Parts: sequence; structure tokens; C-alpha cells
Amino acid sequence: MGEIDMANQVAVLRLLIQAAPAYCSGDWLAQRLAISRTAIWKLVQGLQAAGHTIESRHGRGYRYVANNQLSAPVIEYALTALPPFDLTVLPTVDSTNAYLRRLVTQTPLALPKIVVADTQTAGYGRSGRAFYSPAQTGIYMSIGLPLSDQKALDAGLLTTSTAVVVAQTLQQLFAVDVSLKWVNDVLVNHHKVVGILSEGITSLETGQISAVIIGIGINLTTTAFPALLAHKAGAVVANPNGVTRNQVICELLRRFFNSYGTYRSGTFMDAYRKLSMVIDQQVELKSGTQKYRGVVTDIDAHGALVVKLETGQSRHFSSGEITKVNLLSGGYHG
Repeated sequence: MGEIDMANQVAVLRLLIQAAPAYCSGDWLAQRLAISRTAIWKLVQGLQAAGHTIESRHGRGYRYVANNQLSAPVIEYALTALPPFDLTVLPTVDSTNAYLRRLVTQTPLALPKIVVADTQTAGYGRSGRAFYSPAQTGIYMSIGLPLSDQKALDAGLLTTSTAVVVAQTLQQLFAVDVSLKWVNDVLVNHHKVVGILSEGITSLETGQISAVIIGIGINLTTTAFPALLAHKAGAVVANPNGVTRNQVICELLRRFFNSYGTYRSGTFMDAYRKLSMVIDQQVELKSGTQKYRGVVTDIDAHGALVVKLETGQSRHFSSGEITKVNLLSGGYHG
């Protein structure tokens, strides 16, 4: 397909999205794009072949019906009220974080850049652990944010605020009971349904962090997990009841950018504590080669875990120094 055809296909999709749930006549679409009705029909066929649901009715024309197909025009149209951002939607990628990292290394970000993929062939989480990323059933997304002020980044608070944004999005759209395992595992029914990974990108010229990438992987309806993951990973819902992946992405991004400007104030920490499943729990922490045991008494204003150790002393652990948190009581061991 040539560039003009591709641009026209996107233009038809945008017009249909804006008009939905109403129909648009082939004549009207043809006039708007200054092409023939036959060309419109071919473009609609192309959209249908690409996975979009476009209904056609004799005498009424065409209409767009939301489905689970990821779509940049659908997401962009729903987020026109947000500050400017760039969006790329890919059918497949090794990892959305790795893709963004390569991009930022070549060209510094001028605007926030969002990358979404239907599937990842080499998705990863903390400590390089693989993140299972099958097509159609999950959301795999990375948000790249340019940083002009070095003092502006608080990685601990950014990660915890993102966990709250994701949890609240899932609660709102699916009415599920969500809990957070420190620092950034999101759980439904004692199973991990979301992984969040923040990575700083250092500029070679200045040696300073020039951008931060936040990767978010959601097992929306994924159930057939590899044997190693089956006991601890799970799906947000068995049946999304008409809520599409585009809707989840839009709500998540809306909430993320609404809170990003003020996340350093930590105003969301009360919400984080309420969602936390580790407060008052016995835990075992691994920091490098050292292991610590104790009871979590709080999560402090910077997102650090406050633990009363077996020795009796109280200590604050930041996410940067902890490699693993095991709950010694409670239903989840991850």
C-alpha cells in the first residue's frame, strides 16, 4: 500500500471514529477526501482486513464499532484534551521499553512518546526477568518522558504513582479488587496481573539522565501462562464485557498525565497505602546478597518500605536497593 493510500485509510478511520455510532455515507466520505466512492470501499476493506470492525449498510454507509484491535487513531481521538504526545502502535516488538530506549538514544525526546504493542517477543521486567506477552489478551506499553531538570526525577515516587494510576484504572473499568505488592506489582485475586518497570536513560554527552521510560505490562484476559508463571500470574478479568484495550490505554494515559505533573508532591501516597498488601505483614527482603526479616510498619513519603527488623531497629528500604520482597504471611509469594 502506497503512502497516499495509507494516509487515506487512516483519514477514513478517523472520520468514522468521530461519527460513531452514526453511519457515514460513502458519498460524504468520498467528498471529504476528494476520492471516488470505489476508493472509499477499498479503503474500508483494508481497514476490515487490518482487524477493525467497520459495519456497512445499504443506503446508510459505514460505521465504526469499537473492538479489541489496538488503534492509534482511536487512542489519539480519545485523548485530544491531553498535552501533545507522540504515539506509535506496533503489531509486534521485542520489547516496548527496548524499542523506546533505542529511539531515545538516537534522537532525544522533545515530547512524551508512547509505544504500544499487541505482542512482545522479548518483554522483560525487573532484574531482566521475562514478561510473558501474548497477542490479543494483554496491554504492553511504554511511556518515554523527556527530563530537562535533573532534580525533577524521583524514581521511587514515579513508580509508586504509576502503580496507583494502573490500579485505579482497573478498579474503575472492571470493578475488580486490586492490591499492590511493594513496590510495583499489581495483584487481583492474589495473582500478579501487572508489571511496571521504570528505566532512566543517561545522555552520553552530559552523563545526566535525559529521559525516563516507564514500561507497563497488563495481563488483561491472559490465562494460558507458561508452567513457571501459572501459580503466581493471572488475568485482570475473564470477560472484559465490552471494555476494549484501547479504552484501558486511554483511561490509563489520562490518569497518568493528570498526576505526572504533581507526582513529586506524593499526594497519592495515601491511596498507595490503602491499596498496599504489605503493611502490617511479615516480610523477607533481599538486598544484594543480604537478607532481612521483619514487619512492614509503613511506606514513607518517598515510597520507601519502613520495616521493623527482627533486631528491633526500624529501617527504610528504597526500591533501588531491594531485589526481592517475600511475604511470609498473606496469600501471595512472588
